[in-house]
Amino acid sequence: MQHQHEPNQQLAPGEHIDPVCGMTVEEGPGALTLEYKGTTYYFCSNGCRRSFEKDPEKWLREGPQGHM
Repeated sequence: MQHQHEPNQQLAPGEHIDPVCGMTVEEGPGALTLEYKGTTYYFCSNGCRRSFEKDPEKWLREGPQGHM
């Protein structure tokens, strides 16, 4: 996993950016996900997933804030 997402970073197939902390997260068994408005989001930890779940619009509007 990579800690911070660079604005123009190229992601490999199966990689996603955690919308809370900006880490690169890989798809696969055990990946932490949450579906919101038809889009699946991937998370590096349960803490990031819970933060997103509490207020998804905040994270989608403001973007990643660094690792929690």
